[in-house]
Amino acid sequence: MARAHPSPATRHLVLVGVVGLLGLVLTGLASAAPPSTEPGVQTDADPTAGASRLQALEQRVDELTRRLQQLESGASSGGSASAPSKTGDIHWSFDAALSRDPFNITHQSFDRGSGRFDVLLKVVAPIPDPTPWQVPSGAPVPVVARIGLADGTASESLVFRLARGPRLEPGAILHIEAQVAPDQAAAISGLSVGIRRE
Repeated sequence: MARAHPSPATRHLVLVGVVGLLGLVLTGLASAAPPSTEPGVQTDADPTAGASRLQALEQRVDELTRRLQQLESGASSGGSASAPSKTGDIHWSFDAALSRDPFNITHQSFDRGSGRFDVLLKVVAPIPDPTPWQVPSGAPVPVVARIGLADGTASESLVFRLARGPRLEPGAILHIEAQVAPDQAAAISGLSVGIRRE
């Protein structure tokens, strides 16, 4: 199962938190400074309370720094073309034509509540035979899937249809979808997707 990676926005928020806490540490240092010795100036500051507050802030900064390092190391570890969906928690696998050439998978999801599968394909090379893909929205495309069930058996093939994406040149994105009955969705554990061979 592929590890989920934090988004750039998440890492940015953690960095902002670290910077903010560093500012609080500096404020704590200022409040923990020795009282003024100038004539006529009195202070009620408790040095032990200031030291405790400063120590708590330093621990929080250390904790956020460790979390940031974990996020960065996770983001640099790379991903896999065969991975579980974030929605539905099933195992996906794709053949070479869909995962390397002429397509790349940019997104896959399964909504177990509705029984709907969604896949986004990015065209990365000229499609050898584009005719089967030149269809209106809602029409079948040459992509089929074998459904794996929780009991270890496989069900009949599932045909994908074009949801959106009339363009087929490299760089274009195709959105394809498939559907099963919601009462069948609960038993699905995996999906093996590939180009239909005539």
